[in-house]
Amino acid sequence: MAYMHLFRRRGAALPRMAPLDIFHVETGGCTGCALELRALGRGLVAASGAVRFVATPRQAGMLLLTGSLTVEMAPVVEMAWQAMPGPRVLAVVGDCAVDGGLFPPNYATLGGVGAHARTSLSLPGCPPTPEDILAALTGWQARDGGDESA
Repeated sequence: MAYMHLFRRRGAALPRMAPLDIFHVETGGCTGCALELRALGRGLVAASGAVRFVATPRQAGMLLLTGSLTVEMAPVVEMAWQAMPGPRVLAVVGDCAVDGGLFPPNYATLGGVGAHARTSLSLPGCPPTPEDILAALTGWQARDGGDESA
């Protein structure tokens, strides 16, 4: 009977998981960045790459937020974050998600996510192109993907 090598000897480095599984949440704003992510997602379906979008946070290793953080969406983002298995990382795409952009803090918005949480990847732009988003995600994965923290 053949043995599967499920367990590694003590101290051996585990291989990095690929592809990068991303759960996207649009937290508020004009949805320009979400449309660019949709275009990127359709391109990724056609090509087998190291990045893919998943349907639930339980399947994801990265929570990607676009739009300014609204008061109503803050609990939804927190629930998505808590539903993710560890290790997990937070990424923000677009000016609104990074620093509030056109939507400064007021009674309805909390501004950018970057002011309220530690992010692993921050990509400004209004909106960034699908090529820029893909380059940032794959560059982050190649550089820091193995150092994910919960």
